[in-house]
Amino acid sequence: MDQRELNKRAILDDLLVCPLCRTDLKDTEEQYVCLKCHRTYPVIDHIPRFLTDLSRGEQQVKRSFHFEQMRYFDSRHLHFRQELVEQWLQDVQLPRDYFKGKLVLDAGCGSGRWTYAMALLGATVVAVDFTEGGVQITHQATADMGNVAVIQANILFLPFKHERFDFVVSWGVLHHTPKTKSGFERLVPLVNKQGQLYVMVYEKHNPLKFFFTNLIRRVLRMVSEERRYRICRWFVIQNPILFRLLGNRIICSFNTKGDDPLEISTHQLGLYDAYSPAFNHLHSHQEVETWFREYHFEQICLTRPVRFINKKDITLNGECGGSINMRGVRT
Repeated sequence: MDQRELNKRAILDDLLVCPLCRTDLKDTEEQYVCLKCHRTYPVIDHIPRFLTDLSRGEQQVKRSFHFEQMRYFDSRHLHFRQELVEQWLQDVQLPRDYFKGKLVLDAGCGSGRWTYAMALLGATVVAVDFTEGGVQITHQATADMGNVAVIQANILFLPFKHERFDFVVSWGVLHHTPKTKSGFERLVPLVNKQGQLYVMVYEKHNPLKFFFTNLIRRVLRMVSEERRYRICRWFVIQNPILFRLLGNRIICSFNTKGDDPLEISTHQLGLYDAYSPAFNHLHSHQEVETWFREYHFEQICLTRPVRFINKKDITLNGECGGSINMRGVRT
């Protein structure tokens, strides 16, 4: 192991425990060994792997997102570039200097775009995903960053000691677990007192659209990931009349005439993300705020505020426009 990898592994010192029995681990370089239950967790391609047994539904989600992360180059939003920093700051609504010197957990990092942005802002970031594709791409993208460590683990069984992180983020992940609130509850103890937790989850909206979209999901989950991805190209619609007809009934995207191939594939990969996972839970911002308050968070805020107040608009779009972006300070 070279010095760069040793430095990355050093970030994990005094952080890791067995995800099952929560006992200290012995680091033997090639694997971590639990001192109590003696379960071993291998280090493969410089990435510690802490995966525990997965349910059938979790296995399906893992396969789907592995395929998606390996095609990150198909989405304009997932390309690693300096502009990600500004996008992240706009999303999280925190000042640029907030992250400098912070220890951050990116719980469900995907292909690593927010990990990359927070590392550029000066944070030390532990990036976690449970797909091989996610951790592989994140590790490659941050290989030259000494302030990033990447591990593979299930967000419901994270191998970390409590109250170690200054900032914990789970962006677009918890609603893809068997029960969103259970995932939220697993993150809370990891946040330092006066640290912050930030989550993004899907918002309840348009029950008719959700019903028909779910029907299509059930059919598409019967085919392979590759074929499902190709089929999602059909839902990138160029005819404006057809899009208006379908837009409030199923998840689809409008392709403006003349869009470049990358823009089209960006839509296609986004639709694959929407139609693939077995779990796609929806919530209200009042419900998510209740979770924060239940666990004694203060200074709770929506980083994307309420946009719609008309009852019809709320039914179609949700109060916040389809996603709930909320953070709070743990007391």
